[in-house]
Amino acid sequence: VSVEKLAMGTIEEREDEISRAAELADVYLKTHKDTLIMTSRNLITGRSASESLDINYKVSSALVEIMKRITTKPRYIIAKGGITSSDLATKALGARCAKIVGQALAGIPLWQLGPESRHPGVPYIVFP
Repeated sequence: VSVEKLAMGTIEEREDEISRAAELADVYLKTHKDTLIMTSRNLITGRSASESLDINYKVSSALVEIMKRITTKPRYIIAKGGITSSDLATKALGARCAKIVGQALAGIPLWQLGPESRHPGVPYIVFP
C-alpha cells in the first residue's frame, strides 16, 4: 500500500488505494492464500512533529478502512506495531475483548478475538 497515496495524495488517490488493497486482499483470501497488507517502506515525514503525526494518523486510519472493507474471514491476523495493532483490533474488527492464548514466539503475544468481533475466535498475533 502506497504511503504516499494514503497520506499525501488526493482524496481520490487515497480512496483508490484503499479500495485496491481491500479488493485484492479479498481475492487472495477467498482462494485460501496467506495475504499480506503492508505499507511502502519509503519514509515520509512532515515539516513538523504535528505534520508527521498527521501522516501517521492518515496511514493508520487507511489500514483500518482496508480491514473494514475485507469481507472474507481470514484464518489468522498478524498486526505490526502498538497503536496500529490496537486500532486494527478495536476499530476495524470491533474487538472489545480478547483471550490471551499465549505467545506465538517469545515476546509475540497471541490473542483470540472475542465473540463481539467481526471474526470471533480468529487468532490475532501482535508482532512488536
